[in-house]
Amino acid sequence: MKLKRTLRGGSADIFFDMTPMIDCVFQLLIFFMVTTVFLEVQGFIIDLPSTAQQQEEEQQQKKDVNIQVSASGEYTVAGTPVSATGLASAIKGAMDEANNKSIIIQGDPEATHKSVIYVMDMAQGVGVEQMAFAIEQEESQ
Repeated sequence: MKLKRTLRGGSADIFFDMTPMIDCVFQLLIFFMVTTVFLEVQGFIIDLPSTAQQQEEEQQQKKDVNIQVSASGEYTVAGTPVSATGLASAIKGAMDEANNKSIIIQGDPEATHKSVIYVMDMAQGVGVEQMAFAIEQEESQ
């Protein structure tokens, strides 16, 4: 950059030295480049829908695992009476046979709370992912 300035007796050319300013700009640029943190943004995991035929095949392969709790505290897993000590292994076997990790608990209205909670604890211990409760609705008169 060249400036012309008139002095009392004549003219003189004045030059500004741009080197220090350029050095400062480069140092700032290097500072920001070094201190910038580059984050890796992970994308979403998306389960793409399968074709209708594949969904039907999966649904046909899966069967419901029903566990009934009677009023007297007796257990039935997939239609087979089971003792309280063998409940966990019976649930695991029924899940493997049905190819399903979810169960449906059907409790008698007169069944004790303790009996139903016991079934839930045993099911959780063998790896049940989902539990549902089925009730019978009384008919209105």
